[in-house]
Order: sequence, then structure tokens, then C-alpha cells
Amino acid sequence: MIRKLIIFIILAIFIVMPASAWEFKEQDIKKATDECKDDSPCKPELVPTTDKDGNVNLALLKVATPNADSLLGGWCPARHCTEYLNDGFYNNCRSWITSKPSGQEAWAEIDMGAVYQIKKVGFGSDHCGNYKDRSAKDFKILVATKYNKDSNDNSWKVVYDNKDGEMVNQTKYFDFNPVEARYVRISITKSNQSEVRIDEIEIYGGFLDVNPKSKLASYWGQIKILNNE
Repeated sequence: MIRKLIIFIILAIFIVMPASAWEFKEQDIKKATDECKDDSPCKPELVPTTDKDGNVNLALLKVATPNADSLLGGWCPARHCTEYLNDGFYNNCRSWITSKPSGQEAWAEIDMGAVYQIKKVGFGSDHCGNYKDRSAKDFKILVATKYNKDSNDNSWKVVYDNKDGEMVNQTKYFDFNPVEARYVRISITKSNQSEVRIDEIEIYGGFLDVNPKSKLASYWGQIKILNNE
């Protein structure tokens, strides 16, 4: 009983840790700007590590890794690289573009490295709105705790469906009921023009809730200790 109480106290401390306790990716705005060689008046802008409500942008965790169905050839590393999906910078120079034409499924995803509770996802084609092409129209936001490459696999849960919805050009945020997830995927089947572009994926949430009557969740969201009482 004493051991469980000690574990609970330690984990509770971690749960209320401030955002400064999280380890985020380094964001060197000068380097990103110096490397930007396109004609847009909009240069790289910093992506926030938290939103106005204090939710953490888990896509910017140091351990978070991006992945995508494909990559439009001939541009990376100058711009349009898969790693730019969550590098912490908005706008065209630091974006990803699929090689799949509109009408075929294209997807981009983030592996946060552990299971967290999330409640909001944001993304856009060009944050400042200078480029109007390559914007997602028909898409779903999928989440999973276990990975499968197939978007139709039942390991994926749809938390937002934008079928026949508004085009997403500048950054837009999509709220949904809190859900546990390690992987977040944006599955896109239609854009307004040509291969779709995403300049940044943002995922907002935090540690898993602690329920002392059923389970304790560790602060890194990986280990759950069942309460046998």
C-alpha cells in the first residue's frame, strides 16, 4: 500500500510538470531563414510549443518523428522535405509535398514516441497564405496507439473527417474529444490543385490522465501500472 502511494505521488508530480520540463526540438530561426531560397515574401516562422490553453505541441517533442507516403522529387533539402512536417517552422520553405496526384491517397504522420492524450491537431498548406495551390480538401485525421501503414486498418481511429469540407490553405485547427494516441496521420484524398503540401503538423495534448481506481500512467505515457485493489 505504501509503495503504491509513493508511486502515485511521484507520477502526480510529473503530470503537473510545466511545459518547460518537456524536451523540444531545437528551433534555429536564423539558420532556417538563411537556408530559405524561394520567392515567397513569407520566410520561416516559429511554430509554438504550447497553445493558449497550455496544451503541449507534442509534434515538436525531440523524440517525435515524421513519416509520409512519398515525397515530390527534385526539391529536398532546399525545401519540401518529409522532416519539415514537424521541424518547428511554418511556410513554404519548410514544407512537405507528396508525389501522389490529387485523387490518390496521400498521407503524412507523426510518431510522438509514446502514447499521450491529445485533443487538437493543426496543419496548413502555407501558413502565411502566399501560395494558394496544393491545399487539402478531402481528408481525415487518424490516430492510433499501434502502427499499421494501411490507413484503412482498424488500428486507426478517425477523429475528424473533412469529406467535401472547406479547403485548408492557411493553418487551421481541428478539435475533438480527448483520445489516447501515439501516431497521428492526416490522410488526404483530394486537393484544390496538384500534389498536396503541408508546411507543419501540430498535435496538442499532454500526459495521460491518472485514474487511481484503475491505472496509473507514467509521465512519458508509455507504462501503465494496473491497480490490483
